Amino acid sequence: MILKDGSELACLPLEFLSEPAMLVGLDGHVHTANAAAHRLLSARANAPNIFDMCCGPKPEVAAFLRHASRSTSSYIGALKLQRGNEVERFRAMAARINRPDQEDTLIILRLMPAELDRFSILNRRIQEIDRQLHKRLKENALLVETLEDKRVLVQELQHRVKNNIQQMLSLMNFAAAGRNTPEVADFMSVATNRLRAMGASQEAIYQSNSVRAISSHSFLEEVACGAAESFGASDRLRLSIEDVEIPTDTAHNLALIANELIANAFKYGNGQVCVRLHCSGKNLVLDVLDECKGFNETTLTRSSGLKLVRSLCRQIGGVLQIAKVGTGKCSVQFEIGPERNAE
Repeated sequence: MILKDGSELACLPLEFLSEPAMLVGLDGHVHTANAAAHRLLSARANAPNIFDMCCGPKPEVAAFLRHASRSTSSYIGALKLQRGNEVERFRAMAARINRPDQEDTLIILRLMPAELDRFSILNRRIQEIDRQLHKRLKENALLVETLEDKRVLVQELQHRVKNNIQQMLSLMNFAAAGRNTPEVADFMSVATNRLRAMGASQEAIYQSNSVRAISSHSFLEEVACGAAESFGASDRLRLSIEDVEIPTDTAHNLALIANELIANAFKYGNGQVCVRLHCSGKNLVLDVLDECKGFNETTLTRSSGLKLVRSLCRQIGGVLQIAKVGTGKCSVQFEIGPERNAE
């Protein structure tokens, strides 16, 4: 193709494009077109001018071509072409193909049906969703891996705490060896029982699949049996413990509370001791009952174990109730709301 300034334009490979493509000037004149564009042109008796085919106002089409002539990349717009009695919408892509200093400005115009363009947009959105999905899956995999690492670390920490408690018991027994005074024996009995109670709850947490809650059976029975054994009174113990999921932070305190109440029952009485954990509405109730005469006034005032129990009850939002002197019954009532239960 020879332009007005005498320069030759290399033949553009328009035929390889499936959509209509043509070479037009700013005046709308069609210089050349591929087969798909010829089919469009034939609908208007081979109209040589793009303006004659467009349904929109000629100034708007001319403005579109001018914008494309000044753009350094493809300029995108929309055109409506008349095809017989029908109007067809196209997504138009226009780009200047010759140098700005040439007299004739030529623009390659590509027309894609709007329906195909919508499919193209949908396809890009699907690709973006797929990319986001793969990204989220990768992030989730990393989160699962991180959570598993943390679970292993927490389990290892629990195991070390349990071992440290056992070491403390061994060190205390070693330090008390050879000191067979009543005071030392009493101190060792109290301290050993408390450490065993803590160790029982810690062992239950270590053995549990959940780090948030453990079964009441998994530690309360061991605490009660350990306290009874320390007084040589295992045959006097009766247990009635409902299987309840208890948050781990509450379990530590409940183990110490049960140990103190059971130890006091065996220490000041010589009858049967019944330990019962049961639900009462939304609350849990721990009862320790004995067949002796119960605590006397001096015991209620001076017992360091009861002071510890009251302090631990406050920490779990519980209330300690001691029956009237002579009945030998202690009850701890506390609530485990939905926000404190493990999932």
